[in-house]
Amino acid sequence: MKTILTLAGIFLTILFVLSISNPVIGDEEGFVPLPVPQSGISWIENGKPLNGWVKHGGDATFTVEGDSIVGKRGTGINTFLCTEKKFSNFILKFDVKYDIECNSGVQFRSEVQTKDGKEVVAGYQCEILPENDTANVYDEHRRNRYLVPQTPELQTKINQVFKKDGWNEIVIQCVGPSVKTWLNGEKITDFSDLEANEGIFGFQVHSGEQGLVRWRNIRIKELPPTPWILLYADKKFGEVETKPVGKWEVQEDGSLRGTTEDGQPKDGMLLSKKSYKDFAVKVSFKMITGNSGLYFRAEEVDKDYWLKGFQCEIAVGGDTAGLWEVQGRGWVARNVELAKEKYRTGEWNEVGTVAVGDQLTTFLNGWTILNVNDPKCAKEGKTGLQLHGGGNQGCLFRDYYIMPLDEKAVELIKK
Repeated sequence: MKTILTLAGIFLTILFVLSISNPVIGDEEGFVPLPVPQSGISWIENGKPLNGWVKHGGDATFTVEGDSIVGKRGTGINTFLCTEKKFSNFILKFDVKYDIECNSGVQFRSEVQTKDGKEVVAGYQCEILPENDTANVYDEHRRNRYLVPQTPELQTKINQVFKKDGWNEIVIQCVGPSVKTWLNGEKITDFSDLEANEGIFGFQVHSGEQGLVRWRNIRIKELPPTPWILLYADKKFGEVETKPVGKWEVQEDGSLRGTTEDGQPKDGMLLSKKSYKDFAVKVSFKMITGNSGLYFRAEEVDKDYWLKGFQCEIAVGGDTAGLWEVQGRGWVARNVELAKEKYRTGEWNEVGTVAVGDQLTTFLNGWTILNVNDPKCAKEGKTGLQLHGGGNQGCLFRDYYIMPLDEKAVELIKK
């Protein structure tokens, strides 16, 4: 009896540990079924989706067998069975298996587009393959690459947990900029990205000669949205103000031109009225002359530079998207070679930052430049766009947005 109790205790302890390390896996509270469409092939009748689903792309067929959606390869391009509804923040769970091996996947935060006269679904895809990359995230018809590097270590991990001859449970969690996936209880991806904040789901049958894939037990828990908030875009100002140095002029194309005179020692600043703790922030820019910066978690001070704190660098080339701490440590981190490679000289560029606790991630034109853990970083402050003092400075800005993250969102992101 003592042995039985001991084994039972060990089993319960294991379950407890698993529930702590993978909180979204076993928890079913708040989940509802994503309704399986009625049996059919085209999923559309009289021009309207059936039960909220519609087929896009190629000629693969989808049918319903019991509680499963069955996708069978056809001719032509990739085919997707898509929800009509868009989703923003969520946890999606489903089971998947192959009858005949093929390339498949599930699109999320995606959209239907027309390219070269053909219908495609563009956006994040949770990959489903017989080996190597299941539950990694591919950016379909957009950046056309995996968003988490396909390292031998990751692919070995995936192969160890993927069941070629049985059902596999996949979990996708999206909260603001955070994307995570699990395969049979094992976390596969955990990254931040700024490319899309909402979109449809699409169950894919890839183009090819043969393949038969099944999905079942599709259920979702929708989470509170985390919308982008306007700071400046298309001639519209949000919760920002200008400091009395430099000139800010709205251009005919809707962009904002900031300039300072030659020899002006003080920085010009377009500054948020509010302070933010955890968030994503982004802006598009085109350099004219000099350099600039996207401030975040910064404190107002009575100095020529107006703000003390972090700056996601805006410059020409390798310093762009580096982390510089004004009136502090100077360069905290840079990725010069990658930033040089991804910077677009003479064109519009987009930089952004995600700050969640001590974790700071910077982006340039859809590429992650830095991902650092910095316990010394400020935990709250303002965001702003800088016109650097000390010389003739000029920069064009557009699409300046911030996405605040509340405590519940941060809790999920950190798990």
